[in-house]
Amino acid sequence: MLSLREENFQLLELEAQHRGITVQELIRAVIIPDWVKRSSIVRAVPASPYTSASREQFVQPLGGVRRLRNG
Repeated sequence: MLSLREENFQLLELEAQHRGITVQELIRAVIIPDWVKRSSIVRAVPASPYTSASREQFVQPLGGVRRLRNG
């Protein structure tokens, strides 16, 4: 289950409409695979006391969505 704020859902909805797919399809076909790819890259880098690998895992995929919308 996934819960989103209204503005985040609207962003996903706009991107899905732009691609001609549903929000669910966007999440399954684009968002999750991108998150898995980025998450595995973050895990491959050893965490230091100055960085939070878990925070990076959640921040990076959102940046990917924003780039897709502008592209």
